[in-house]
Amino acid sequence: MRKLSYITLFIFGLLLGTSLAYITLQSIIASRGGMGMHGFISTANKVLEKKEITDMLVCSKLAMSDGNKIDNIALNLRLNTLLKPYDNGQQRAFYVLVYVKGYAFGIADSIEDKTKAYSDYACQIQYPWLLKL
Repeated sequence: MRKLSYITLFIFGLLLGTSLAYITLQSIIASRGGMGMHGFISTANKVLEKKEITDMLVCSKLAMSDGNKIDNIALNLRLNTLLKPYDNGQQRAFYVLVYVKGYAFGIADSIEDKTKAYSDYACQIQYPWLLKL
């Protein structure tokens, strides 16, 4: 009988401890603003609607696919400036950049004639600073 009491007490303590840990962790995460992903989809969608960001990334990928070297520092500085309004202090702009970059690079990779697309997007006219000379 004592063994059964100890086992019951152990299981009850384990359940109570797990419940308290879960509640505590949820309140800590909530007090820190969540996981930083609240509103991520709507933010990413807003960024995707900005042609100056997606076109810049598509042009950079088209240039790289054509064997050209691009000025990554200038590209990143411009992207940081354009994405700064979307930052919520928890690296949301970085996550949005990764998402949008993947999207734009996917568009560029799906294009068959990359040289023609580079001129169709008017990359040299829109972004003369992009190519490293």
